[in-house]
Amino acid sequence: MSFLYVLKRRIQRNLPKPLQRKLQEAIYFALYRLSPARHQNFFNSGFSPAEAPWTELAPFDREPLQSTLYDKVLWELTRDAGRSGAEWTDILDIGCGLGGGVQVAHHRFPQARITGVDVNSSAVSVCRKRLQHIPSIRILQGNARDLPLANGSFDMIFSVGAASYVGMEAFMKEATRVLRPGGVLSFSVGYTDKAFADQRKIVDELCEKNGLEVHKVVDITENVFAAIAEDVPRRRELIERVPWPFRDYASDWADMPGTMRYQEYVDGRRLDYAVCCVKR
Repeated sequence: MSFLYVLKRRIQRNLPKPLQRKLQEAIYFALYRLSPARHQNFFNSGFSPAEAPWTELAPFDREPLQSTLYDKVLWELTRDAGRSGAEWTDILDIGCGLGGGVQVAHHRFPQARITGVDVNSSAVSVCRKRLQHIPSIRILQGNARDLPLANGSFDMIFSVGAASYVGMEAFMKEATRVLRPGGVLSFSVGYTDKAFADQRKIVDELCEKNGLEVHKVVDITENVFAAIAEDVPRRRELIERVPWPFRDYASDWADMPGTMRYQEYVDGRRLDYAVCCVKR
């Protein structure tokens, strides 16, 4: 584990929660500026096995594991929830990053207007330039705790990983606010030292609190860890292009073998799961 990563964790633990989030966001901004991640389409752990069409269709074939995770969240989990995908007119990706998930959504639902929101101005700038040729897509800068969007704006909202950083309660409250009645919220989240049964109770409680009905809650830990292990060669090549003072930190961030996060998976202390619910 890198010295910078250990130092960050020690400092973060002693900060008030609002400052913890500010520190995490600052690191998130820096990684996009300093690392070759800005030249990728995704910034997530992935889902194995990778599935068609993502293994064959450009630009997704460069990151098929990551594309598959998005597809599981916004397509497979939602197909029999609420209205059919063909009727969705407005779709939102919370934490859109560089726009890979927005592109997956556009492929699955070409008739829909799709909005991506991310707190990172660097990612938003790259994403806008990359997707400016698609008029049905718009990219906004904004915080998931206070989305720059009107109440009831979307038929479907999806997100990969953002709830882990935002916090489940704040994430679900704000997502529900901008979701229309009958609309679908589908997202993935990951924690350490959390039992699936305990997290399922939290999901049930938060759905009840926010006027949502649980459709599916699925443990995807094994698939995510398998994707991380399978993706090691590609990640190693990317890390070699990170400025040398930050390479060890990048290895920790990328969950490479020998890092704390990778060991958490090996030890069975890591939990990743996906949630799909419908607004009453």
